[in-house]
Amino acid sequence: KLPLSRQPGTLWRYGHSTDVLGRVIEIVSGKTLYQFEKQRIFDPLGMKDTTYVLDAETERTRLAEPLPSDTILIEGENDRRAHPEWESGGGGLVSTILDYARFAQMLLNGGELDGKRYLSPAAFKAMTTDHIGPGSGVGRDYWYFPGDGFGYGYGIAVRTDPGIAKPPPPGSIGELKWDSGSGTYFGVDPKLDMIYIMLEQTQNERQRITPAFRKLVYDAFSPD
Repeated sequence: KLPLSRQPGTLWRYGHSTDVLGRVIEIVSGKTLYQFEKQRIFDPLGMKDTTYVLDAETERTRLAEPLPSDTILIEGENDRRAHPEWESGGGGLVSTILDYARFAQMLLNGGELDGKRYLSPAAFKAMTTDHIGPGSGVGRDYWYFPGDGFGYGYGIAVRTDPGIAKPPPPGSIGELKWDSGSGTYFGVDPKLDMIYIMLEQTQNERQRITPAFRKLVYDAFSPD
């Protein structure tokens, strides 16, 4: 019932659009979002440790907690754990680096893993194509989360140019990536046939840690 802040197709703004899509999936499928994701993605991909709610104490002891200085993240985590019924399309899953690596490898393979296709070639191309670049008519708000040099596909940032920073951040044209508010950072670089993943649970320190991690990754490769 809330009004839109802008007309559709006019402005990229970080918001609840992916959460809305999660609810659409529930309505269309007749399943909870987790049931749908588990059936279509997690179980087939072998992502056995990816879920919204940790039931066993042995699972909870493995969970990385926010740093004491990350008060906003702590409040958000407390809200999430107090409401296990919230299954968000835009955030809230917990996972492991091995599970995340299988998901990223599937993207690196163009939507396929271990002989099973999860995304059609057409869907994968649409997902990884910049839809808000020059000529699209879509503006970018003051806090453009994909970052300098990146366009936006369907839920993922796509590197389209070096950007305006001097020197430009490392990476390849066509690289896919996303970095979360709680610190998780992953990317898929088809040019280098590489995936990279960093799991951290901090909001305040990610702006310092993420660029350093990215530099370490790309410094391992020759500029050629």
